[in-house]
Amino acid sequence: MQESERAWLRSLRTAEPRLSLATLFLVDGIGFGAWASHVPAFKQILHLENSSLTFVLVSLVVGSLLAMPLTGQMIARFGSRVVIRMVAVTYCASMLLLAQSESFVSLILFAGFYGAVKGALDVSVNAQAFAVEEHYGHSSMSFLQGCWSVGSLTGAALSGALLHHNGTVRSDLSLVAAILALLCAGALPRLVSDKTPSQRAAKFVLPDAALMRLAILAFFGLLVEGAVADWAPVYLHSDISATLSMSAAGYAAYAITMTVTRFCGDAVARKFSGRRILQASGLLIAGGVGLVLLSRSYTLAAVGLMFTGVGTANIVPVILGAAGRDTRLGPGPAISAVSTVGYFGLLAGPPIIGGIATIAGLRLALSVLAVCGIIVATGAMLLETKLPVKAGDRALQGSER
Repeated sequence: MQESERAWLRSLRTAEPRLSLATLFLVDGIGFGAWASHVPAFKQILHLENSSLTFVLVSLVVGSLLAMPLTGQMIARFGSRVVIRMVAVTYCASMLLLAQSESFVSLILFAGFYGAVKGALDVSVNAQAFAVEEHYGHSSMSFLQGCWSVGSLTGAALSGALLHHNGTVRSDLSLVAAILALLCAGALPRLVSDKTPSQRAAKFVLPDAALMRLAILAFFGLLVEGAVADWAPVYLHSDISATLSMSAAGYAAYAITMTVTRFCGDAVARKFSGRRILQASGLLIAGGVGLVLLSRSYTLAAVGLMFTGVGTANIVPVILGAAGRDTRLGPGPAISAVSTVGYFGLLAGPPIIGGIATIAGLRLALSVLAVCGIIVATGAMLLETKLPVKAGDRALQGSER
């Protein structure tokens, strides 16, 4: 066999695990996009009031928050590859259960189960992402997060098309579950192993100060992401007098910019340190939100949202990548700890902004997001100068500049 052929085979073997993992991030996103798009249909079919729907969403959140720490311990004991294979199959089944919801009580139970499985899948695929980075010495966390974003948009678009053509919740989510099962069948056999000493899973260990700093930055970064999703279109419509379609387009500009930036994030990570990226991300959030709030022009406000999208794009990939290199807890527990705190920020953002808006107005409430950006930028300076990586691994480290 010639050297060129051997190089091609090595490249193929390297690409297979990354392609499989990208597929699983797509699966995660497609399922979430499909669920979110069918929430109004569930509300209509089951004749739910807003208060009743809140219980359903809280059930999903509680399921996720309970499952994430437990998943970290499972990964520490068995490895992310084993856990993903169990969780991914269950994720497809959870979509089928959602499709069978015929009452308020059953929807609460099945939404809680879906939330738990999704939380477990989030932690395990991110732990596997770190294992792939360690195995091949190539940063891919931002690209994979971009795949999740594409999956979410795909799931929403597919669900919208099905509902537009008179699909039912049962038939739509059953079809989505079948598609996810096919994707999982092709992806699960090609994951890499990540051997973590079982002693780390023998007892629960509290995160240390360094990991808590990462978790706090994840909280504020995801708080911005969650709040922008719910309140930016409302602000554009109510305060800048944009039409409903223009308000939706403004948020779409934010979401698309964030997705594109994530696909560029790994190249940026090879040139700059994680600390520098977080500092720049925080400043972009502060500047972008400031432009949105200070401008009375829809165009400038949309540009501000795009800057905010660039800022939020790579906070999670950088932080999860750094957490995965925690030598005290190991990748699984460390990623689960940071994910749990960050996910709480994602969920807490909308009600926090809503509560402040009720008292002081939406413009002042959204200014809190600029403060969150400043906290991320200044908090990044408290992180270690060089995030812990394998010796000589420049692909993961990036230069400190």
